[in-house]
Amino acid sequence: MEYPFDELHAGIGSQIMNLPAGIPDSEAVTQAKALPDSVGKFMALGKALSRQLRYREAIDAYTEGLKSEPESLPLLRLRAGRYLTTLQNDLAIADFKKCLSLGADKPDCLYRIGLAHYYAGRYAQAIEMFENCMPLCDEEMGIAVMYWHTLSAARAKKPPALLKDYHPGMAAGHHTAYEKAMQVWSGTTPLPAMLQMLEDEKDDLEYSIVLYGLFWYPDCDEQKSSCPAAAFGQVLRISQRGTIGQEPYSLSSPVLQTATAPESAVMLAISALAAGLSAYQKATVRDVE
Repeated sequence: MEYPFDELHAGIGSQIMNLPAGIPDSEAVTQAKALPDSVGKFMALGKALSRQLRYREAIDAYTEGLKSEPESLPLLRLRAGRYLTTLQNDLAIADFKKCLSLGADKPDCLYRIGLAHYYAGRYAQAIEMFENCMPLCDEEMGIAVMYWHTLSAARAKKPPALLKDYHPGMAAGHHTAYEKAMQVWSGTTPLPAMLQMLEDEKDDLEYSIVLYGLFWYPDCDEQKSSCPAAAFGQVLRISQRGTIGQEPYSLSSPVLQTATAPESAVMLAISALAAGLSAYQKATVRDVE
C-alpha cells in the first residue's frame, strides 16, 4: 500500500508541540520554494510540506499565499484542515466558517467545525454542528457524523439522538471503524461480540477508532476488568508495541499530556506504526485533510 507521505517525515512533536521538524527539505519542497510567488506556489509548498508532516510550516505557506488573495477558497480550506490537524481548534473554526461564507461544501465544513469543538471539549457545540450536518450527508459521511455526535452526547450526558438513523448495512465506505462502533451503540451487535471480533483485527487504525468509540459506551464502564476499551493503554496498543512518528511515546509522554484535550490526544496518538507510518499520521490525512 502506498501512503501519501514522504519516507522522511516529521514526528508528532513538531505537529502538536511546535517543535522543530528537524528534517531536510524534500525535493518537492525545494522545487516549490524556487517558484515565483503566487497562490499556486504557496499551495504547492504547503502540500509538499504536508507530505513531510510539517503541518505548521504548511500553515505558514498557506498564510503567505492568503496575503495576496485573502479569499482564496482552496488556500483557506487547506489551512483550515492543517489547523485542525495541529489542534488549533479556534483557528480551524474561523477558517472553516470563512470557507462556508465563500461557498465551500457545507457538510464538509460543518463536520470539521464539529470535530474542532469536540477536540476542544465543547461538546454541546459539537452536538449542534453534527446535528446541522447530518441531514446534508450521504450514508458514508453520515456514519462519521453519527460516531462523533454519539461521543459528544456521551461526554455531555445527552441522548445520542442521531443513532436513530443507524441501520445495518449502511454504505459506510471507508468509514468501517465508525460503523462498527455504531453497531454496538445502536444495540445491533453486543459489546462482547464486537470485542471478540476485534481480537483478530490487524489494522491498528481500525482497532483504535472502534475502541475509542466504545470507551464511552456505558457497558465498558461497568466491565473495566474485561473491556479493553476501558483502558487507554489497551485502546492505543502503545504499551505493547509501536511508536508515534519516528519516536517512542507512552501515555505519560509530554506530547500527549500537553495536547489541547486528553481525548483528542488519544485520537491523535491512536495505535502503532504500520508500514513505517503511525496511525495518527494516516488518520490526519484520511479524516482531517
